[in-house]
Amino acid sequence: MCRTASVVNRYTALFFLGLIAVSQTFALHADKNETVHITADKSTYNYKTGINVFEGHVKVDQGTTHLTADRLITKNNAEHKIKEAIAYGIHKKAHYWTLPKAEDPVLHGHGKIIKYYPVESNVTLEKDAFIKQGKNSFQGQIIHYNSLSQVITVPGKHKNRSILVYNPDTE
Repeated sequence: MCRTASVVNRYTALFFLGLIAVSQTFALHADKNETVHITADKSTYNYKTGINVFEGHVKVDQGTTHLTADRLITKNNAEHKIKEAIAYGIHKKAHYWTLPKAEDPVLHGHGKIIKYYPVESNVTLEKDAFIKQGKNSFQGQIIHYNSLSQVITVPGKHKNRSILVYNPDTE
């Protein structure tokens, strides 16, 4: 029983070290002030409802933050600022990448669905989700990240498990 507790404590410690290693993820702070550029094969922008649809080879750029997807739906608030953006990877996974801090490696996130809520500073990657920064990674069916609290949650579902790969050599 002591051996089991020791192994659990070791894995718990590794998990939290991994969280610290990627806690500054999902974009340089200055990116919030950058202009958002969205390109797609087809787009429908509805100023009245605030619901906008971008389809085909969608690419979003905002400073050092980027997203590619097959489809993107954005919903604006009353001030016409994006309150929700949902990217869909239909032919291949949606891909999100950013430079968390100038001295850090680029963070890459993949999922069939990527949801971004800028007002709450939340990002959720769904369906075969994967985040990698340097040699560290998280994998699961769902990955939640809040940049304000700097917490990453990878809940296990049914027979799917959450996976953390932490390399202590990475700074």
